Amino acid sequence: MLVAAAVVKYAEGYWMVRRAPGRNHAGMWEFPGGKLEEGEDFSQALSRELWEELGIRVRVGECLAKARNQHIEMHAFAVEIQAGPPQLREHDAQAVIPRDQLSNYPMNDLDQQVVSQLPI
Repeated sequence: MLVAAAVVKYAEGYWMVRRAPGRNHAGMWEFPGGKLEEGEDFSQALSRELWEELGIRVRVGECLAKARNQHIEMHAFAVEIQAGPPQLREHDAQAVIPRDQLSNYPMNDLDQQVVSQLPI
């Protein structure tokens, strides 16, 4: 399965969201995004998913990292929020986390792989 993820960088750190209770991977922090639907490219899927899950319009930039496990290949892209603010529809928290503190937040293996590829 192909998945696109958004990496939003601010001067203070990286924007991440936490999965809400009752959701798959509840309590885990993640770079938001989702799986590609048939006929979509990564940019289209990421734009659609961020609109559906967070109510934001974005500009998708370059691919910054790739992560993989047995079932999923995730491509993480630089993203700029164009219109918002984010609405937490599937998440219960959001934060801008300094790069050197990202390892203190629980996240799944794919997001950890992305973190390991981000500049310090």
